[in-house]
Amino acid sequence: MVAMPGCVFAKLAPPATAAVSSAAELPDAPSASLMSSSRSSADVDDDTSADLNAFGWQATPAARPVAPTYVKLIVAGQAAPKQTAKDKVLLGFRESVLPSAMAGWVISAGWSQLIDSSPNYGTDGKAFAQRLGAAAALRSSREIFSDSVLSIAFHQDPRYYQLGHGHKFVNRFVYAATRPLVGRTDGGRTIPNYAFILGTGGASALTHTYYPEINVTPGQVMQTWGTSLGGIALGYLVSEFRPDLKDWIHLRKSE
Repeated sequence: MVAMPGCVFAKLAPPATAAVSSAAELPDAPSASLMSSSRSSADVDDDTSADLNAFGWQATPAARPVAPTYVKLIVAGQAAPKQTAKDKVLLGFRESVLPSAMAGWVISAGWSQLIDSSPNYGTDGKAFAQRLGAAAALRSSREIFSDSVLSIAFHQDPRYYQLGHGHKFVNRFVYAATRPLVGRTDGGRTIPNYAFILGTGGASALTHTYYPEINVTPGQVMQTWGTSLGGIALGYLVSEFRPDLKDWIHLRKSE
């Protein structure tokens, strides 16, 4: 008689296997689902994150917005995704046909037409069309040589990392102006910008195939090379200080 309560409870209790089966049928916890669907931190350049945090940004890589893969400008505060060789190839071709690149062709051809400088096609309408085509060929070949080919060969990161408001004007100016000569590896280490220096040199040498004969001497090719390096330095300065200009314009309008 004393053993009856135990027997009754044994009959009422569900089998252990049934409990395990019921637990296995339950859905995953929301946190687990979110973790499995979120982007892995391995897809973001860890060395880049360390560099950016060293500049004063306190947020972790997961908390910062991740820049698009095929964009050359990494805005201050963004995390940069790691690039594959395919990413670099697509970046170079994309950069060569962007609307901003086309605007650069027009500006370069217009200035050369205005002062009748190299390439010396003349000063009529046909000359402007030839200058426009030459500017497009020079810039496109430079982007493809540097970003799509040589950045892969030298394991370089071809993107520009904006410093932003958290730094002194002088530091930002020097940083932007020297990026054509100072580059970084895929791992974030500072090195000479081999990809861009040699890519620009190759694009300048290629002008021998479409520039007028007067503009393809060794001295003229070196001049084209130097002018191209200076032009991209100016472009980096614009990329670095464009947010400041926008803020200044907005402030003036609000006054």
